[in-house]
Amino acid sequence: MTEREMHPGISPWSGRPSTFARVVPGLAQAMIALDYAVMFVALPVITRQLQLSSAEATGIMAVYGLCFAAFLLAGGAVCDRAGARLTFSMAMGLFMLASVAGALAYRPEWLLVARALQGVAAAFMQPSILALMAGRFAGKAYRQALTVWSATGALGLVAGVILGGIFSQLYWPLIFLMNIPAGTLILWLVWRHFPVLPRPETRVLFTPGALVGSAAAGCLVLALLRLSQDGGPDYLLNRLAAVLTGGFFLHEKWSSRPLISPALRRQASFQASWLASACYMASAGSQFYLLTLLWQQYYHFSALQTGMLFVPLAVLIIAGNRVYRGLSGRYRAPQLLCMGFLICAAGFYLQGSEALSQQSLWFVVGVILSGLGHGMVYPAIFSLGLSGVATDSQGRASAVIVTSQYLSGAITLAVLGVFPGKGQNASEWQQAFQWLTWAAMAGMVVAMNVGKTEQTDEYSQVR
Repeated sequence: MTEREMHPGISPWSGRPSTFARVVPGLAQAMIALDYAVMFVALPVITRQLQLSSAEATGIMAVYGLCFAAFLLAGGAVCDRAGARLTFSMAMGLFMLASVAGALAYRPEWLLVARALQGVAAAFMQPSILALMAGRFAGKAYRQALTVWSATGALGLVAGVILGGIFSQLYWPLIFLMNIPAGTLILWLVWRHFPVLPRPETRVLFTPGALVGSAAAGCLVLALLRLSQDGGPDYLLNRLAAVLTGGFFLHEKWSSRPLISPALRRQASFQASWLASACYMASAGSQFYLLTLLWQQYYHFSALQTGMLFVPLAVLIIAGNRVYRGLSGRYRAPQLLCMGFLICAAGFYLQGSEALSQQSLWFVVGVILSGLGHGMVYPAIFSLGLSGVATDSQGRASAVIVTSQYLSGAITLAVLGVFPGKGQNASEWQQAFQWLTWAAMAGMVVAMNVGKTEQTDEYSQVR
C-alpha cells in the first residue's frame, strides 16, 4: 500500500518532498516561539524607557498569550475552510504589520495593541503550520518534519531569551523589527515549497462553535491569569467563563455543524493527545519558567546568564527529538509518549531534590533527563493526535491540542505562583518541581491508556 493510499487526504506533492521543505514549518514555529520568549527579557528595559506602570507592563506581557489562546480555535476553523497556505500568509502579514507597530510604539497603549495583534496573528499561524505539514508530508517524511518542527521551536525559545537580552541593551525596537526579514523569508519559502490544497465548498469561515469556543478559552485564560496575579478569584470573570464554556459544550453536542466532528471526538488517539498536551504544559512545558525563577530569584543570575544556561537544555531537547525520530519507526506514538513522560518525571524529581544545590551532579542529571524527555514528548503528542485526521480537519484538531496546552499553562502558572514565594525556602522549590513530576506521571498514564490499535501508519482519515 502506498503512502497516498494510506493517507487519502494528503496532497499529490506528498510523495516527493524536498529535504529543505521539512525545515520551513520549523522556521515558522521558531519565529512564534522566539517572539513569545523575547519579551520576558526585554520588558524591564521597555518598562524603564517608556515609563510603564506595573499594571501596564503586566498587561503587555499577558495580552500576547491571552489573544493567542483565545483565537486558536477560530484560527483552526478558518484554516480548514480557507486553506492552510492562505491562512498562514494572511496571518504572517498581520504579524509583520503588528511588529512594525510595536517597533514604532512610544505609548503603552500602542504597544499593548501591537502585542495583542501579534498574539491573534500567531493563533492563526499555529494551526496552519501543522496543517501545511499534514498536507505536504506523509509517513516517514511527516515524522521527520514533525521532529524538525519541534526542535526548531525549542531553539526559538532559547534564541528569544538570548536575543531579548542583547537587543534590549542595544535598541529595544529591534526585538520587533527582526520579525520583518524573518517573516518575509518564511512567507516566500511557504509559497515556494507548499502547494494550495483543495478547499471545502463551504464559504462560512466562522461557525458559532468557533466564536463561542474562542471566547470561552479567552475568558478561562484571563481568569487564571487574574488568579495568579491577584491571588484571588475574579467572580464575574469566572462566571462568564463558565457560561461560555457550557455554551460551547452545548453547541458541540446539539449543533448540526459542530466545530469538532463527532467522529473526531470519538477517536481515542485524538482524545489522548489533547490530554497529554495539557500534561505536557503542566510539566515539561513549564520547566523554562520554573528554572528562570530558580536561577534569577534564588541564584540571582542576570537575564543574559539565564538565557545562556538554557542553551544546553535546548540542545538536549533537540537530542530528544532525534531519539524520537530514531525510535518512531519501531515504536508507536503512545509508547514513545509514555517513555518521554517517564524520563521527564525522573528528571523533575531529581531537580526538585537538588534544586538549591548549585553544583549538584544529580541536579545536572535531572536537567539532562528532562531535556531528553521533553524532546520525545512534544512531537509524539502531535503525531498521536493528528496522524489520523483528514487534511480539511487538521487546523481545528491542532487548535484543540494547542488550546489545551495554554489552558493548562495558565493553571500551572497560577499554581507555581504560590509555591516559590520569595525563592528562599527549599521546600517550596521542591513542591514546585513535584508538581511538574506528578503532571508528567499523569501524562504517562494517559499514554498508557491509548488503545494499541489506535496508532498505526494505516490510519483511517477522520472527517
